[in-house]
Amino acid sequence: MKHRAQRGFSLIELMLVIAIVGIAAALTLPSWDRMQSNNRAKATARMIANAFQTARTQAMLAEEQHLVMWGAAAVDACGTGLQLPSPISILADADGDCCIDAGESLLSVSANPTRDFAGLNWGVTFATASVPEDTGRGAHTTGSSFSDALGTQTHWIAFRNDGIPVGLSSACTLGQVGTGGGGVYLTNGGTTSGERDYAVVLTSLGAPKVYSWDASNNAWTN
Repeated sequence: MKHRAQRGFSLIELMLVIAIVGIAAALTLPSWDRMQSNNRAKATARMIANAFQTARTQAMLAEEQHLVMWGAAAVDACGTGLQLPSPISILADADGDCCIDAGESLLSVSANPTRDFAGLNWGVTFATASVPEDTGRGAHTTGSSFSDALGTQTHWIAFRNDGIPVGLSSACTLGQVGTGGGGVYLTNGGTTSGERDYAVVLTSLGAPKVYSWDASNNAWTN
């Protein structure tokens, strides 16, 4: 009896355990993947908020205009179509011409754009409205509600040397105080439950805030 009680698992029992573990892993893996995707999307949203804050701080410290530029095919705000090194970049625009000139500091906010922006798209998948605090005039569905002084949608913003954000045209025409508010929207969603929309809203005085879309309440939360 003692010998029988100490015998090991049979092959059938071992195969059954492996099958149960496999089923459990198959059930939990999609949830794990969604959680990881949401974490990356939220981290990227915070990266954009940090870019706004960094540009604002540096504009005041250096007493020179700083630009933040973003987008799927991020280009400079000069109208030349010059490609930026990252989907979000900061330009220390020393001469105030909105162009990336030799000797001017151009900071790529993301050290690894391929990783940080993997699985993300500009715009929204689930959100049915812009963030209530978003004072931009563009559509949130396109990824940017920012606009220039004439109301044309843009994917950049200028921080004056006093830290105030203002709308900026491709002709480098700066708007007045109050034109710099808007939102950047991004999503990791297809149509799968649990995926999220995120927004980074910049107030007209330069304070960034990060929001996520709460599908259960059909509202933005921060």
